[in-house]
Amino acid sequence: MCTSDVGEAREVFSHVYAEATLEPKRDQTFGCALGFVSFGATRVVMGDWAGGGQASLPDSGEHYILCLSDEGESAGDHAGEPFHVAPGRRGALFSPGRSCFIDVTAAFHGRTLVIDRGALDAHFAALTGAALRGPICFDVALDLEDGPGSTVHEVAQLFRRQIEQPWASPMVLGALRGALFTSLLVHTRHNHSAILDAPQPRVAPDCVRRAEEFMAAHAAEPITLADIVAAAGAPERSLRAAFVACRGMPPMDFLRRRRFELARRHLAEPSASTSVASVMAALGLGHPGRFSVEYKRRFGESPSATLSAGRAAAGLPRLQPRRRP
Repeated sequence: MCTSDVGEAREVFSHVYAEATLEPKRDQTFGCALGFVSFGATRVVMGDWAGGGQASLPDSGEHYILCLSDEGESAGDHAGEPFHVAPGRRGALFSPGRSCFIDVTAAFHGRTLVIDRGALDAHFAALTGAALRGPICFDVALDLEDGPGSTVHEVAQLFRRQIEQPWASPMVLGALRGALFTSLLVHTRHNHSAILDAPQPRVAPDCVRRAEEFMAAHAAEPITLADIVAAAGAPERSLRAAFVACRGMPPMDFLRRRRFELARRHLAEPSASTSVASVMAALGLGHPGRFSVEYKRRFGESPSATLSAGRAAAGLPRLQPRRRP
């Protein structure tokens, strides 16, 4: 679409960005051209503004939006954070569900990448194995001249140039899109950066995986180290060394941690007959006093507190303390 009619431009603009408003600059000859090309959950929006203007998005919806410029500058505010977009120097990265105000100069040629939230969130989960409980919230301002920011810019430009070509290969675009998603997640700061910054865990040997599977299946039973060694199919000494290297603890300590996790789950999701004593006895977790001390050290609350909260959540009556004879 190429037009000098403000009403027509507003209608098209609101279709590209839901509920967005557009106002031309005063005392400027208005003209704009809008176009977009899509590849799955990602699209590139090409916006050329002859006389500049102002745009407002009350809610960026279920999208991540990377704003770049080929020519001209823009500035604005995204959920209280200021940003400045300039060719090759500054970009902006908007997060889902947040408002945005943009003021663009005359002769502005913007190139914006719009990414469906589900696609980027799924890529994060694939990279980290961690499920998100809300959208990724990026820092808005993006420096395209530093090392990480320049990488984001280069990958984004390569993806954009390829997606605009009629002969573009879906396989190439898929690989470039994956590289773009990874670059955004790794090279920009956001509320989940700590997960990506953490050292990657070592791949566990087969004997460790077999031992973990056996412990998970039999944690509520009185299994011994000999049982675990037999299930792992490795000498005790080798298995112990592999556990310490991969999990930071020997096998029996790992089993004890697993049993405490089970105890917490049983207490947090109790039946009418669940008690601290019954859970402790079922999992073989030893003396009540020592169990309570270790439980509180691990989880920050007493086992009785977990049980009380679990019973309340399930609508069960509180357990009455036993009366001494």
